[in-house]
Amino acid sequence: MRIALLSDYETAGGAAIAASRLAGGLTRAGHEVVRLVNSSDGRRHDWKICQLSATVQKSLSRRVVRRLMTTSQRRAMSQREMISRLDSMLEEIRPDVINVHNIHGIDQPLGLVQTCCTHAHVVWTLHDMWSFTGRCAYAYDCRRFVSGCNSECPSPHEYPALDPSQIHEAWQRRARLFADQRGIVGVTPSRWLRDEALNGLWKGHRVEHIANGLPLDMYRIEDRHFARRALDLPESDAPVLMVAAQDLSDRRKGAAQLWQALADVSVKPLVVLTLGDGAAPPAIEGVDVRPLGYIDHERTKMLAYNAADVFVHPAPVDNLPNVVVEAIACGTPVIAFPTGGLPELVQRGQTGWLAADNSASSLATAIEEALVDLAAGNDLRERCRAVAERDYSIGRQVREYLGVFGSLVGGVPELTPVFDVG
Repeated sequence: MRIALLSDYETAGGAAIAASRLAGGLTRAGHEVVRLVNSSDGRRHDWKICQLSATVQKSLSRRVVRRLMTTSQRRAMSQREMISRLDSMLEEIRPDVINVHNIHGIDQPLGLVQTCCTHAHVVWTLHDMWSFTGRCAYAYDCRRFVSGCNSECPSPHEYPALDPSQIHEAWQRRARLFADQRGIVGVTPSRWLRDEALNGLWKGHRVEHIANGLPLDMYRIEDRHFARRALDLPESDAPVLMVAAQDLSDRRKGAAQLWQALADVSVKPLVVLTLGDGAAPPAIEGVDVRPLGYIDHERTKMLAYNAADVFVHPAPVDNLPNVVVEAIACGTPVIAFPTGGLPELVQRGQTGWLAADNSASSLATAIEEALVDLAAGNDLRERCRAVAERDYSIGRQVREYLGVFGSLVGGVPELTPVFDVG
């Protein structure tokens, strides 16, 4: 099967990482995969790559014309050029299926989806709520996306930002796309996101739930003392907690709730490993914060998960975060808020502990419960790993995606067996 994957980034960010893992799994299972991206990473991969934002030599007259244009006119021209490039690429590739992933890092991306629909069956993997809201990736408590987002958006300046006066028209453009393209199929990594999509503009469309997979040969259980030595962490009897996010200062990552919760936790001392960029945490008595910085090397991340006794994910909203699945695969149980897709991942007595609600005080209580269980020897390592092997292998994800693709194109040709490439 020839499969095109469309996304804004090739490997940067959680959604692109998830797409890359799927692309690699499909390729290793014997299928031809072409990535259509706005920004490539310049490295060699198993898949083929086509960059939508290719730099072209512009004639002097063209450069002069562009300088005379307004900003909106230049944006419109760039969008037309990108759609034209995509159309030409798809005409040459002739894919059986086009799998769309995150595209809200591209300017005016809905025209790209419309173009895809003229070439092949489209399966859109949703990594957040953006496809059915006026602009936001997560709506928090706002439900305007059900009836129509508008200028009363409570967070218009958060990524991906949009002027409030343009939000209703943006929502209407999405509504027109889904009304015109009834054949678009959705895939969501969490059941929560599937339900939210069907409450919104995906209502009446086919939306499947397929959890993301990850390379289980890379993310695995290692000796905890070895992991700590490899990261140059001092031996200590204090429990080691870990938190990870691309940007810890992002409101959606919940760092403020975490620091407040840690200040309230009565079990001290604690060591906290932070993985990611962002502002330095406040000084908290009895809490030794050790920043590891932003790490994109998978073996180093695996060692960090193994160095921790427990992983804390304080995000107030989320889908099915890679970092939580990675921690579970490394045998590190998770503490999280009961929000989004987290209750599907974090199950008491199996993979971790859920706070009672999204407050810092409830998170502090969950941390204390976890520390008591860990001190009693209930580290959940083997149970976490068993859940990862059962539910989050790339091989399982590839088989389920091929089932969706095959239902659209009349079956998947027999190539190599779809093995567990996790």
